[in-house]
Amino acid sequence: MRPRCSKFGEAPLRKHARVLICALLVLAGGGSGIALAQRLPDSGAGPPSKAAATPPAIDVMRSSAPNWDLNHDGVYTCEEWKQYVGRLFDRADRNHDGFVDPKEFESIRKSDPMFADADFGYFDDNRDGRLSRSEFVDKPSPFFARYDRNGDCKVTADELNGAPAPSEPSRGGNGPKPEGGRPF
Repeated sequence: MRPRCSKFGEAPLRKHARVLICALLVLAGGGSGIALAQRLPDSGAGPPSKAAATPPAIDVMRSSAPNWDLNHDGVYTCEEWKQYVGRLFDRADRNHDGFVDPKEFESIRKSDPMFADADFGYFDDNRDGRLSRSEFVDKPSPFFARYDRNGDCKVTADELNGAPAPSEPSRGGNGPKPEGGRPF
């Protein structure tokens, strides 16, 4: 069974409303927040406090961004993103048939921590069990939904520094919004 983002069904919601709801659910923590599974040293003075035992979540999208900043200028663009995921697609397509099947998709999951929990079904728009290059490369990145404040398909240091925490929904930007299953 493939995960669905909307519990309300397809008919009553128009595509744009569905996209917004899915983006908000992903950004509100229904997506792929990652917490470190480590404990701080025990002081021996009773049980550790909840704050001490729970390290802050790592923003995997933000920490992975330098991997695809092609010109290393600290400004992340949609074009750089598409080139990066295009290279990932090409490497994953081992039999060079122009498609990535679920087995080949495993190499994408291993390629970058941002894709470790990626859902194959999120990318498979036509549900044919394989990804075309356009299904994978043209899928909006949640990074831009979260950080692109002014919707120009560029994320600057100012936008990164003023962005909400990973569990907060973004209040700005018209960058691409994720839809479908669990993206990243």
